[in-house]
Amino acid sequence: AHSPNRAERCPNVTWFSLDEGDNDPTQFWTYFVAALQSSHPGVGEAALTSLQAPQPPSIESLLANLLNEIAETDTPSVLVLDDVHYAIAVPQIVDPLLFLVENLAPHIHLMISTRADPPWPLGRMRARGEMIELRDSDLRFTAAEASTFLNDVMGLDLSPHDIAALERRTEGWIAGLQMAALSMRGRDPTAFITAFGGSHRFILDYLVEEVLDRQPQYIQEFLLRTSILDRLTAPLCEAVSEVGSQKPEVGDRKTKVTDQAMDSDLRFPVSDLRSPTSDLRHPASDHQSLLEHLEASNLFLVPLDDERRWYRYHHLFSDLLRSRLEQSQPTLVPQLHRRASEWYEGAQLIEEAVSHALAGEDTERAALLIEQNAMQMITHSKLTTLARWIETLPVKAVQARPWLSVYGAWTRYWTGRRQQVDSSLQNAERALQSLPKEAKPKTIPDLTETERQHIEGHIAAIRAFQALPNEEIPLVVEMAQKALDLLPEGEYMRIMAALILGAAYWGLGDVVASEEAFTRASTSARRSGFRFLEVSSTCYAGMQHAKQGRLYQAHETYGRALALARGPEGQDLPAAGYPAVKLNDLLREWNDLETAGKSMERDVELCVQWAQVDSMADSFVALARLQIARGDIDGAHGSLQRAEELMARSRLDPWLTCWLDDCRLRLWLSTGDLEAAIRWVHTSGLGIKDELSYQHDLHHINLARVLVSQGRELQSEEHLRQALDLLTRLLQAAEKAKWVNKTIQVLILQALAFQEIGSDDEAVSSLDRALSLAEPGGYVRTFVDEGSPMIQLLDKAATQIRHEDYATSLLKALRKEKSLALLSREGPQESIQLADPLSDRELQVLRLLATHLTRREISQELFVSVNTVRSHVKNIYSKLQVHRRAEAIERAKELGLI
Repeated sequence: AHSPNRAERCPNVTWFSLDEGDNDPTQFWTYFVAALQSSHPGVGEAALTSLQAPQPPSIESLLANLLNEIAETDTPSVLVLDDVHYAIAVPQIVDPLLFLVENLAPHIHLMISTRADPPWPLGRMRARGEMIELRDSDLRFTAAEASTFLNDVMGLDLSPHDIAALERRTEGWIAGLQMAALSMRGRDPTAFITAFGGSHRFILDYLVEEVLDRQPQYIQEFLLRTSILDRLTAPLCEAVSEVGSQKPEVGDRKTKVTDQAMDSDLRFPVSDLRSPTSDLRHPASDHQSLLEHLEASNLFLVPLDDERRWYRYHHLFSDLLRSRLEQSQPTLVPQLHRRASEWYEGAQLIEEAVSHALAGEDTERAALLIEQNAMQMITHSKLTTLARWIETLPVKAVQARPWLSVYGAWTRYWTGRRQQVDSSLQNAERALQSLPKEAKPKTIPDLTETERQHIEGHIAAIRAFQALPNEEIPLVVEMAQKALDLLPEGEYMRIMAALILGAAYWGLGDVVASEEAFTRASTSARRSGFRFLEVSSTCYAGMQHAKQGRLYQAHETYGRALALARGPEGQDLPAAGYPAVKLNDLLREWNDLETAGKSMERDVELCVQWAQVDSMADSFVALARLQIARGDIDGAHGSLQRAEELMARSRLDPWLTCWLDDCRLRLWLSTGDLEAAIRWVHTSGLGIKDELSYQHDLHHINLARVLVSQGRELQSEEHLRQALDLLTRLLQAAEKAKWVNKTIQVLILQALAFQEIGSDDEAVSSLDRALSLAEPGGYVRTFVDEGSPMIQLLDKAATQIRHEDYATSLLKALRKEKSLALLSREGPQESIQLADPLSDRELQVLRLLATHLTRREISQELFVSVNTVRSHVKNIYSKLQVHRRAEAIERAKELGLI
């Protein structure tokens, strides 16, 4: 419960009753948001869209944004969650609910009804006064309340003595009092109360029998037969309770009624239910009147909507009715469940239809329903429910149907049971081979050749997905291409196969084929109406444009993806986060840091809502790049930590690790932490002579960067030569793949390494090639991020390169950033004089640092040890507030020290 800060009336009350079918996290949170919208229209639209994504979203991030939306409203309201015990065993529901409780705005009140305590820190809540709770002792009627209820409400005329006796026997339990009152009508109350006793369980058994036995036969039969239903409406009751049941009449739109909330995917509103003419042969001639009669008679019937179209029984009453039905008419129970399943199927309420088929142990019917509706469940992110259905079926029933084995494999892949995927696929293949030869249930039709191809195509697509995390790229390509050949244009799994094929070509370094595969997936998704698949595949195509150095084309492609991910009123849906992050990353590269920074954090949080883990990790890394460029070191550490945590619990695309390491190294090196970078080398598993990997995005570039930095800081020609050897191989690999962005990075590192060993001609040549490739795309940060060494290099090359204007603009950007950094360190009013001046010996060392002498050669020049030189260099760096040799030289020039 959420305890308000002040007492105030809340006119808006929404009631959401759970049942066993609502323990699917995606379904629960969909209904939860829909229920919330009944009192706060428009709130949670983005959350509902996210919940329909192909991959289930991160509920915690979804709730964080939902809470922000709620906080902006000013309408006091109460949201009641009834029967939460159905979801207590599901962490994806009960844990986020705790987050919601602890962060809900004061004007929104959450009331929870449950038979069992949720696994929350209730003791802490009690101690802090954060919870209002009503226990069974609070719900018991006092003698005065029992008197009012029995005499005034139930119309009895009991003496105070009889009321006190009955209150003691029932311990104030309202259900017991109600059933006792029903039983006493027309009887001697004193004699009844004298005979009334026993525990609650026996009291309830006795009273149900008394209540039922005193009802007309047709009421008894109606109560027993409809007890199998979680929710009752007149047409459904007629279908279940009558042998000659009629099909339901339904409208065009389908939704599930949940007290006040309805889902818009597979169900229909109660206003579309029209009760057919009933042929019941009893005084209440139609079932709607009968339901209203039962409600008026206080027979434990609870209305679920204002129109009195949907009801449910009191849970304890329902449990006992079902128990009595199973004892008295056990053979009827499966028939009743089948009638309910048929009615729900006709109403296109598939989840309820399947649930009743399973409850009635009608295996063939349940299997057929699941098979026919599985793809709709997949495309609406209801993988958990689908997986539970398939796992509930007998193994032989699944094995006999190749489609069920295929869907079982897909749900196992996405719900974390990937080690069992292959066995499901093997079952599907065996079933395909045996169907024509072996006897099968009548509900399994013979497969056409076309359908066989579709099944084989699904199997191939799933095998492709399974092979990618294992880095079996040839197998990914083989299986994805097979799926594309077998599946018809526009099928969901065919689009997924195109996506995984694009990822495989990326891993092979074939940027053209990768771009074509992603573009094909985007086009197919658009034609088939899979809008958010189109957003993802369009972004992936844009990434291939960026790889080829076509940054302006990438900008246009990301812009198209962003437009697709916007709602009807132009609002950014969670799917808009990824293309927006990509656009901001381009702005960062073009050095428009101010524009990129305006919406970057919001766009990253949209990615978190969208909950596609690869996109989330990519967005954290992109944010870290921007934060490093803006000098926000603490912010960059935080963003990288979020990415690291995500990668620790999820197997992500391998190239993301390369990008994360690049950010880590730039962060460490920019703050002078060379030791951290060297530790990374020892733990990375990368070696100078390793085979290079396109799938890991040529991550040996990161190793080369550390070697160049080691060579510069330690004046080690050995490290620089190792870096140059590695960079030569990396340059060949990048050029072969036509990865222009990587080629530019390699050439820049190559130029800086040549500069450090004094090979100025080679340095200028490499820089000139990098400028030639970078100018058409307008690259800026790729050069500026190298700092002072790049300033020195551009100064040297100013008169020797072909791209003088471009180089001048980069040099201007570098010096502006250097000035801003200097101003940031000194402050606008601070004198340019050093607070701690350099000693004469430190000035000598500083002037020698400006030459190409190594530290060992400097020690020989000054007739001191290498350790003494290192100590002087450390002091110089500290006094100049720099971290690198090149920065020290640049700073010394600014101060006029050299």
